[in-house]
Amino acid sequence: MPTKYTDVKGHAIHYHYRGATTLPDVVPDFSRGRKIVFVHGAGGNGHPWHNQIDALAGKNSPVAFDLPGHGRSDGVDGLSSIREYADFLGHFMDALKFQSAIIAGWSMGGAIAMDFALRYPARTEALILVATGARFAIPDDRIQQLWAVMMGRAPQAFVTDGFSPKTVKENFNAVREMWGEQIKTDPRVRYTDIKACKEVDLTGAISAIKKPTLIIAGADDVITPPADSEFIKSKIAGAELELVPDAGHMIPVEQPVVVNDCIEEFLGELK
Repeated sequence: MPTKYTDVKGHAIHYHYRGATTLPDVVPDFSRGRKIVFVHGAGGNGHPWHNQIDALAGKNSPVAFDLPGHGRSDGVDGLSSIREYADFLGHFMDALKFQSAIIAGWSMGGAIAMDFALRYPARTEALILVATGARFAIPDDRIQQLWAVMMGRAPQAFVTDGFSPKTVKENFNAVREMWGEQIKTDPRVRYTDIKACKEVDLTGAISAIKKPTLIIAGADDVITPPADSEFIKSKIAGAELELVPDAGHMIPVEQPVVVNDCIEEFLGELK
């Protein structure tokens, strides 16, 4: 999967795509089919979307990027709010010369996508919301644990609660993959991301979204339970919900074929 850097508001932003490579200052060809921008979750990066990039790139122009301070993008500080991240998404699209795109968001990325659709409707062709919520139920002790890690008072936690029990038992490579991605982002960024998620509340606003919307939820997700996706479906007119068995919060890497099939069917329905 080719990667490149682009300057976005003074940040060197790393992104993933499929297609011919280009010179450093030349934007790749994104003229195939639909432009799809994939936005990752808290403390993550764009690489775990690689299964979706690979599957969709034959007919479309998908791209996944690392937010500031995440993955291989520059800096060790993230942004402070979902709103700031949504604004930054728009600046990234400017850098790639995307006037509009389908916005796909996973977990925190889903909140970013919804906020973006609310404030930049003309730039949002459709939404794909994966394992996300309009509000996140994050306990205070989770924030305190991440603060301790950031301060060097506790080690990073490598846990399996984001996965389906079946994934842990039968596909531990998916768990290892996500653990490997976790260490690519500074703990202080994970801390500020989770704080941003705890503070966001889009429950009263998302009914104003008037874009085609696909919601994909894992039946075994305990971080953003299926009820969170049901709520979003009830608020966004015409939204479709796919509940995937044997998948948790890490559904794009747990059940990539199912996720890809859902997205391809959704794209086929768009006018």
